[in-house]
Amino acid sequence: MALALLMCGCYEDFTPKVDTQPVLCLNSLITAGEPVEVEVTHTWLFTDEAGTADHSVGDARVTIFANGEAAGPDYIAREGDHIRIVAESRRYGRAEAEVTVPYSVAPSVVEWTPENVSVWRGSIQGWTEADMRFDLNVALRVPDPAAAVNYYHLGRRTFPDDMPGVYGHEMSIYGGSLETEFEPIFSEHVSELDAVSGNDSYGFTFFTDRQFSGKSYTLHLYNEGMSYFIMCEGFDSELLNCGLVFVLSSVSESYYNWAVYKWNIDHSLIGDLGDIGLGDPMWGYSNVSTGAGVVAARACSECAVNLAPFLKDHVGTQASGL
Repeated sequence: MALALLMCGCYEDFTPKVDTQPVLCLNSLITAGEPVEVEVTHTWLFTDEAGTADHSVGDARVTIFANGEAAGPDYIAREGDHIRIVAESRRYGRAEAEVTVPYSVAPSVVEWTPENVSVWRGSIQGWTEADMRFDLNVALRVPDPAAAVNYYHLGRRTFPDDMPGVYGHEMSIYGGSLETEFEPIFSEHVSELDAVSGNDSYGFTFFTDRQFSGKSYTLHLYNEGMSYFIMCEGFDSELLNCGLVFVLSSVSESYYNWAVYKWNIDHSLIGDLGDIGLGDPMWGYSNVSTGAGVVAARACSECAVNLAPFLKDHVGTQASGL
């Protein structure tokens, strides 16, 4: 295979004779509890100046239907709603797509364990100052509703969102990176050929319930390279209330399929071979009638790991006596 790549990996510029009329493109990520926003553009050839051209459609008329009825301007998407989006333009024609907003599920933290902890402490009299580095192992349980094929996406962020940052009262928390190779379910889309070729699921946190339909599954989430910093005059226990928020989104099949398509294009062996002409090209995924764009939906639920007890043991009790 390596020899074939060396012998065939050459390029030649050419301009294909393509006579294709542009069509409408719809993109929308509908979130339960929020208004519906739709981006309407049109398709263009790769030879066009995609970086500078304006592909918006000024005469587009968009109608949103919820559960078979036209939705008003104040419509807020709800779990279980069946939504159809129709866009019409005199120049580019008509496009439509439909999706059902999934039902959210509530994850729960089973346990969490800090590892590889290192602490640096300041020595200023009357001040608390510490800089910590650690990894965090989290077990997160996902309950799966029965009688349906469900798709999920896991996200995370640190809290609080507004870090105190005035002189004499400072704290920061950094979430590091989620090492997805420690959780095998994030790799269920990876083929055996990709696994042998070393293409892993790094950064991919979509998954399905194929392996645990109607049951519960515990995600093993290894958060590497986290850090915490505190500096304040005296000691303020409120600065210890921080940690990670895990966001579990139930997503539509269209959102999952688009994510897998993107992974295949960017990371799979088939995508790599297609880029250099040694494999079939991969066509973009779309659930829009024109074949351009993706209309997807999600419903989100959150749970948090508050690091305060751990931080108090390693920072609070020692530093408060300075």
